[in-house]
Amino acid sequence: MNHTASRFCSSGVLMVWGVVLLYFQLSGRIASYLHPAFHLYVAISGGVLVFLSAAMLLTFPKDHDGDSCCEDHDHPSHFFSGGIASLLILVVPLLAATKISQSSFGATAVKNRGVVSHIADLPGYSPAFEPALPNHDGSIGEATLMDPSLYLKKNDSGQILAELIDLVYAAGDADLLGDFENQEVELVGQFLPARTGNSSGDRFRLVRMFVMCCAADARPVGISIQDNQAANFPEMTWVKVRGKATFPVEGGRRTPLVIAESVTETEPPRESFVY
Repeated sequence: MNHTASRFCSSGVLMVWGVVLLYFQLSGRIASYLHPAFHLYVAISGGVLVFLSAAMLLTFPKDHDGDSCCEDHDHPSHFFSGGIASLLILVVPLLAATKISQSSFGATAVKNRGVVSHIADLPGYSPAFEPALPNHDGSIGEATLMDPSLYLKKNDSGQILAELIDLVYAAGDADLLGDFENQEVELVGQFLPARTGNSSGDRFRLVRMFVMCCAADARPVGISIQDNQAANFPEMTWVKVRGKATFPVEGGRRTPLVIAESVTETEPPRESFVY
């Protein structure tokens, strides 16, 4: 392969990678793979790769006769040592993955990774300790609790718009527990039948994927929903649950349990992950 073809192949690899990164960013698919804190860097990286690809072609060296240098020189033609091999190895798997990859986790992936229901089981969790804030006179006293209405948003029916992760944290935090216990809440998550801890047959699992960085470290977070109407949906259907948040002790641990008033199918949220 001559120098010209190799340069075009290298430029093509950069262009394809840059366009794919920009596509994921602009289409919103990036939300199903990466923490929002890194989205801007993906867009910047895609733009830089496209720029480098264009610069590689525009700055191609010319000889004195206006022809590309090295073009008339003979080079050994080895398929797997040239730009075509690089093009196939670096581009074809990327395009195939972009085409066939799903922007969500299936029930099998959730079951294989194991559903987290307790705060201590979350990746990277460590108990938080915050010293009491000083009073106006500089002395240290009990911290003044913030009015929950300032940070707990509610729907038009007065129910707290909560995330599953909120209730999981509340089960292990005395302050948060007081904010949610016996309160009416609205939750959105994916439906899974309860295979264990469901002797009465009136429970199912509501799950969301929790990530710290990207889809590779995603762990399913789930809570139990007690539904006397015995709602039944296909696995991983997005549903909206409205009901009362309770935190009974089960298996020696305080566990979040929502007693449902209604369970309805709903549209997936823009971001399927919780953080």
